[in-house]
Amino acid sequence: MGFGSILEIFKEDDWSKKLVGKISEMLELASDMFGYAVAVIVYAEADDDPQAEIYDRDKRINKLECDVRRRVVMRLSMGGHRTEIPTALIFMNAVKDGERIGDYIKNLYEVAEMMPAEPNRDLYQEYLVGRSRTIEDLFARTVQAFGDSDSEKAADVINRARKLANQCEEVIREITTSDLPTQDAVCLVLILRFYKRIAAHMANIATTVVMPIDMLDFYDERED
Repeated sequence: MGFGSILEIFKEDDWSKKLVGKISEMLELASDMFGYAVAVIVYAEADDDPQAEIYDRDKRINKLECDVRRRVVMRLSMGGHRTEIPTALIFMNAVKDGERIGDYIKNLYEVAEMMPAEPNRDLYQEYLVGRSRTIEDLFARTVQAFGDSDSEKAADVINRARKLANQCEEVIREITTSDLPTQDAVCLVLILRFYKRIAAHMANIATTVVMPIDMLDFYDERED
């Protein structure tokens, strides 16, 4: 059963709508975090307020995760209908991915401390500008797909995330055999790995719209 059919069952249910809104808020906070991290790392913009822009937002994401989980448990423990169990599992799954996205963006931001004192910005922009824009767009599409239970947008998120993941892996392999300075090479590999994982967790959220319960998170498994 996909998320769309479950939302159809509970389309008059304020409970599910509120939780969709909270998970969407998690993604919007993460998108803001990502924008700040990219501005610092890629475009050398001033790192004026990391506490508010990164760490406070990450704490808010964590609180939203706890709130969603608490509401799901309360709903089921207070006599929720058994048909709500798949919905509950999906919310638990999606909120986990939302929290992991926040953690990965926090890790991404902290790569800035490892970069050379005067990094070659042209180099970082060459590898990261296009992929950063892809992730920014994926955030917007994931919020739309999840909030509207839009299977077409969800499939687009999954396909684009898979394409980005493959690109990141290819570039990482190129960097490991390149003659780039070690410090730059390490930082770029870390950044690209975080990009891949951020996109993967957005795709996991999108799978709740188009996949059966037992196939959530398996969009990126290798096919035999």
